[in-house]
Amino acid sequence: MNNELFEKYKNEMLKMYNSVHKPTAVPTATAPEAEPAPTVTERAPITPPPENEQDGRLLSVVTSFNSLYPVENAKVTIFSGEYEDMNVIDSDLTDNSGKTKVFSLPTPDKSLSMAPDLSQRPYAVYNMLVESDGFLKNIHLNIPVFSGITSIQRSDLIIDADQTDSEPQIFNEGQKYNL
Repeated sequence: MNNELFEKYKNEMLKMYNSVHKPTAVPTATAPEAEPAPTVTERAPITPPPENEQDGRLLSVVTSFNSLYPVENAKVTIFSGEYEDMNVIDSDLTDNSGKTKVFSLPTPDKSLSMAPDLSQRPYAVYNMLVESDGFLKNIHLNIPVFSGITSIQRSDLIIDADQTDSEPQIFNEGQKYNL
């Protein structure tokens, strides 16, 4: 690399840095000033509780390239039953950060998790279909949703290089939870 070009670039960067980061003068001894009132910062909106306290919540986050980029306008469908014969519960499109709305879903009463006899599951399981143009479909099976809890389900889409209607990618999220 040309040294003159390098020096010119370095000097331009130093000028820009110094114009932004000007040194401040040290105040001389004066009467102490009153401390400024603390400022109120805005907070992100709080997710409202579900209409029914027995409901659980599910938020989906859709990305691509190993979770590097959010996928906007991906259709997320929450369903029960088999993929070929699904019972659609709700659906939403992702926003520019790859997130859906918070789905409110029926779940068993949380008191079931306090009983030693686990003859009945203390959580509900739902399935999720994620689809977007140019990507393979993802199906997430057996997503656990607990009463009063917001679960987050991530889905990383893979580019459909062939642009064919290939079989979806299937992920089984189910496992036994010993509560």
